[in-house]
Amino acid sequence: MNHDILNKDEVANLLDCEPSTVEEKARSRELPGVKIGRSWLFPRQALLQRLNEMALAKAEPAAPQGVIVSRAAKKAPPALPPLPT
Repeated sequence: MNHDILNKDEVANLLDCEPSTVEEKARSRELPGVKIGRSWLFPRQALLQRLNEMALAKAEPAAPQGVIVSRAAKKAPPALPPLPT
């Protein structure tokens, strides 16, 4: 067993997820992997570096979101008929 290269089952075990999730993330390039034949292979260092980048991105505070205030024009109250005299 080569510890520098992981297969999808080893990555799934490491990440505590399903192997199908690992494949999906590799296909979308969220995880660094290489498909050789029918097998996905993941360099351990690249995987750990990517996980670190993802964790740091989640830790960064989000830009403050402003409160949206409606600036609709106020309507004048309806005019009442004059009182009888």
